[in-house]
Amino acid sequence: MTLSFPFLMFQGRAQEAIDHYLETFPDAELVAIQHHLEGTEIFDPATEQEEEEQEIARDREEESGEDTESTEEDAEADSVDEGSVDEDSDDAAGSEDATDSAAEDSAETPEGSAEEDSAGEDSDESSAEQDSGEEDSAEEAEAETAQDDAEQTAEEPPVLVATAQLKIGNQVLMIQDSLVRHAFSFTPSTSIAVVVDSASEFDHIVGKLAEGGHYLMEPGSYEFAQNYAWVTDRFGFSWQVNHPLGTPEETAQAKAPEWG
Repeated sequence: MTLSFPFLMFQGRAQEAIDHYLETFPDAELVAIQHHLEGTEIFDPATEQEEEEQEIARDREEESGEDTESTEEDAEADSVDEGSVDEDSDDAAGSEDATDSAAEDSAETPEGSAEEDSAGEDSDESSAEQDSGEEDSAEEAEAETAQDDAEQTAEEPPVLVATAQLKIGNQVLMIQDSLVRHAFSFTPSTSIAVVVDSASEFDHIVGKLAEGGHYLMEPGSYEFAQNYAWVTDRFGFSWQVNHPLGTPEETAQAKAPEWG
């Protein structure tokens, strides 16, 4: 039986955490590591459920659309039947309207014709401006699409860690990425205790852990420690770094003079 504590599980950031902790702790050592195959993705149950709900909604809309089309076809058929009854009277009325319209056209003055030409020129200019605006909009849309494609191409999927063992001091941390996205994260109720031997080591470790994270207890001198800090790192994991009381401070080594 193998017992490993603590066990750090990440959501696609395990490799980033390993690299960060190797830089943070001077004596850290990566004992073993194995990655998932390239292209392995983290499964998100919430996304799958959302996609299923969207597909069901689309199916319902298609069924509703088919029923609407059938109703419209029936209404059009009824309209055609009614229209055939009124065609004769409409033809007669249309014949009279055509005669009156021809008489009105013959009575128009040259001024009316000039106004029509001016209106036509204004319409052509408006149409040209509209076409130019549509071309500019199309070019802007193409540029935005190209930029989005470039950004998506630049974003490479994370390298997922299947299992890794990181040794810090005499403690081995087991680290991996979860292939299922969870709704929870780390909690400060479980944390790693790090005991250091010097103030310089304390400052280095605490400073690195605090990058992108936040303090639960600010670094400083306490009744129980020369230096102590409780910090949650950028990944959400909790560390308690302690420089105990009674630990001798670093001093310069005296050197005996050399006599010639």
